[in-house]
Amino acid sequence: MVLQRGPQRAVLTGTATKEGDTVTAQIVGHGSPVTGQVHSGKWKVKLPAVTEPGPFVIRVSSSEGQVTLNDVLFGDVWLCSGQSNMEFAMSQVMNSSEEIQKATQFNVDSLLQSSVPEIKHTSGHSAGRPAMESPHHPYSFSAVCWLFAEYLQPHLKYPIGLVEASWGGTTIEAWSPPEAVNACPAVHHSQPEPSCCPQTPLVIWNGMIRPLLGLTIFGALWYQGEANWEQTDIYACQMKQLIGQWRSQFNQQSLGETSQNFPFGYVQLAPYQNTADMGAFPAIRWAQTGGYGYAPNPDQPHAFMATAMDLPDYTSPYDPIHPRYKQDVAQRLLLGALNVAYGHSDVTFQGPFPTQFHVTGSGAQRTITIEYDNGRTSLDIRNTKGFEVCCGGANAHSCTEQGTWWVDAPITSHQGSHVTIAASGCNSNKVLGLRYAWRTSPCNLKQCAVYSADTSLPAPIYITNTLPA
Repeated sequence: MVLQRGPQRAVLTGTATKEGDTVTAQIVGHGSPVTGQVHSGKWKVKLPAVTEPGPFVIRVSSSEGQVTLNDVLFGDVWLCSGQSNMEFAMSQVMNSSEEIQKATQFNVDSLLQSSVPEIKHTSGHSAGRPAMESPHHPYSFSAVCWLFAEYLQPHLKYPIGLVEASWGGTTIEAWSPPEAVNACPAVHHSQPEPSCCPQTPLVIWNGMIRPLLGLTIFGALWYQGEANWEQTDIYACQMKQLIGQWRSQFNQQSLGETSQNFPFGYVQLAPYQNTADMGAFPAIRWAQTGGYGYAPNPDQPHAFMATAMDLPDYTSPYDPIHPRYKQDVAQRLLLGALNVAYGHSDVTFQGPFPTQFHVTGSGAQRTITIEYDNGRTSLDIRNTKGFEVCCGGANAHSCTEQGTWWVDAPITSHQGSHVTIAASGCNSNKVLGLRYAWRTSPCNLKQCAVYSADTSLPAPIYITNTLPA
């Protein structure tokens, strides 16, 4: 197993039958023994901080006997959670045979053969300790989680521990503690809860996350949102609360060792149906960011996001909702982790983002020039589609008002960090707002309109309901 390395201290927890008994834990050959008492049948101890990778032997003893943990490594522990796209296994990714062969030949001592135990489904919907097992082969392990660690480890050069806690078809409220659920408006789903996928608030929290809170972890990865497509108006609140409450409760239950601001990476939803229909995914993608369009942001400090809207897989044998391009997702998460979690400020992890708009001309000659990243980013324009402008009458002021409408606004030119789009579709009406890639499936594979020329990262979806006059 992998436990969290120093300067954080790993926490060991367990159960015992003798109330008030003293439990002693010792890393053989490293530091002094540490002790804790049994309360209500449970005990918890903090190990000394360890920066050497190991392997070590840890002995835990009480009046009831002794347990020995062998081959214990110390590194960074990441929790990987969410619904089916996080659950999506290494055996299902594009070029899976090649990826699995590479993974099994990788430095498995550093990855600890999928490292910390994978969390399997609890039986039924009751709370309690999850069933735990340590997979010794990456075949069935979360692809996003494994590949992220595989790409990250050469940068760290010390072990990485992975905890996978995922369940397909589950909603964010099922993963959220009561404090997070109660802080947002009530959820009302139009369809009954499917037997496969618990969606009731707190269910997965109680069964799969709460039992892990005593672990000292370094960070978390989250891939979820598809099951909340009906609740886009409150998802921003739910994301903010889940991130904040996970951080707070992991910090408290690990006796302050898990950072109360631990890095939190997430995946902005990939495409689904091969259609030009708008669908619900643009709104949920925007809500994933709290309505900012990027991360980190004021509602999501120390967070990072991997954009996946340009990674459709319409022929996926696992349904188009499950694209097989998890390598790209993991690579984009890696960039965010290197910058946000590990302080490599020279690593660019965000795609180009609009910072200024200039509306010029009138009628059929009207255009909008969009500047990205305050002029710092050279753009790679891969097609002319994806932008739309919002039109309204003389008395309209915002696209949120009734009587406004959206029309296509193709790219007419681009240079450096600037893109110019045609706003002639509004004719003589006001041009009120602008949006980009506002479709469930906005483009073919890696063929959306705007990318960074230096990093090939896509510009994320964007919307503004007001533009300068």
